[in-house]
Amino acid sequence: MKPKLIFLALLIICISCGTNNKPVSDAQKEIIIGEVKEVAHALFKGVEEVNAEMVIGLYLDSPDFIFTYNGNSFTYKQCEEMAKSVFGTLKNHKITIVDEKYAVLDNSTVLVTVNNKCLMNYKDGHSVLQDPWISQMLFKKIDNKWKVISGSESGIEQSVKNIEASNEINHIEFMQQYLGTWKVEYGKDTILNYHARPFGKGSVREWTLSTKGKVITSAKILWGYDSKSDKMIQATLYESSPEIDIWAWRATSENTSEGVPLKDITNPDYAVSKMKTESKSPDMFIMTNLVNNKVVGTYTWTRVK
Repeated sequence: MKPKLIFLALLIICISCGTNNKPVSDAQKEIIIGEVKEVAHALFKGVEEVNAEMVIGLYLDSPDFIFTYNGNSFTYKQCEEMAKSVFGTLKNHKITIVDEKYAVLDNSTVLVTVNNKCLMNYKDGHSVLQDPWISQMLFKKIDNKWKVISGSESGIEQSVKNIEASNEINHIEFMQQYLGTWKVEYGKDTILNYHARPFGKGSVREWTLSTKGKVITSAKILWGYDSKSDKMIQATLYESSPEIDIWAWRATSENTSEGVPLKDITNPDYAVSKMKTESKSPDMFIMTNLVNNKVVGTYTWTRVK
């Protein structure tokens, strides 16, 4: 390349870089922040209205887009699928903005950081509170429109009582229907015997697994109600294992319930393992085991006494 052409190329690059990195005046910043704030609040409104299309429409459909959520990263397509799936299970999503900051990096790039708390009320009656919670979004002005090109959310999630749930079920009373002695066929010549007796507002339970009348293993269980999460908590200690197994259960009707491992209490829809029960009569109930939402076992329990 001739010296003059090299000089011209460098000049163009310098001018280009100078344009992109040109200091933004305070007056320009106010205008930019106003534009981005309007889009950011529209995004939060879409979340509150559980409108997946409205939210995703403000993200940049690009292979370079990335969104992180409590340590997990998602592409644009994954965010789109997740929004449609999760929003479909929500009744509403209430967001309280505690503080918001807008950092103008240049005339087409803004970093938004929002401290907030979120209450998610699900259609099935359970609720999850995110508090404290922080949302961070990187906005880029593309084709004269502000789009989120990257985002992240993190904080503390906990299951809470859904005060909007209609026909509220008393979980303490719900547990009482399983007091007594029960049995179920657990395989060929194998019987699981289960006994539950009241203890305070909860119960102490134990079961033994026997084959041809010989006890193979056993377990002891504590059941109680946790008012903060509005869940029934089951803690099981197996004779054959030093690990304690803790599950969270919620009544989904007067005769049905669903349980997930405690670690999945805030996101039961995504739990790998689940259990469901359905009482057919005071003396019989069906328990269904699921893995990845597929039934892997169905057991009919009958009352002995």
